[in-house]
Amino acid sequence: MIRLFETYILAVSRLVEHDGALFGWRRNRVAICHRIATHLQEGLFGTFSLAQRQRYVVDMGASLLEDPQSLVADIVVHDRGAQEPHRLMAIVCREGYLTESELLGLHELKVKGNCELTLAMAFLPQKDYMLIYRADETSIDYYHFLREEKHCQLLKRRQIGDVHADGRQLKLGIKNGRGSSPPR
Repeated sequence: MIRLFETYILAVSRLVEHDGALFGWRRNRVAICHRIATHLQEGLFGTFSLAQRQRYVVDMGASLLEDPQSLVADIVVHDRGAQEPHRLMAIVCREGYLTESELLGLHELKVKGNCELTLAMAFLPQKDYMLIYRADETSIDYYHFLREEKHCQLLKRRQIGDVHADGRQLKLGIKNGRGSSPPR
């Protein structure tokens, strides 16, 4: 899990270093996801054994759960197994903050989708950092990825039960794409 997360952070660092212009594009989500997937594949497959390289693939837009209302991961590292798929990583990408329902969907990808590492990333192009969410069985961790330093730091941990109970997101003082403030 640690190696997967470190490889993801390295992929995001490469994105910022080599593909930073994409953050200025309108409707940039697909382009950014594609470049993260490319950097992720290079990073992972450079450390994988030959057998692992033949087993795992990096796909985009893969639906992991049967429920049509479930969150669809933008990037998935998995073996595509039909019977019992092994999912190393699922990543959801957004330009702005994740909504409460998306946070719960991210947790559902972790628990019901059987993903070892389940992440989401808010690009926040107007800020000097990106917000990374990491779901586990009981909580969501929030990380700042500082673009200039290419460094990731834990910002906050939030229990899954609190997502519904308190109805609050981190308030970071920016507006989302629809012109309103992020949920409190």
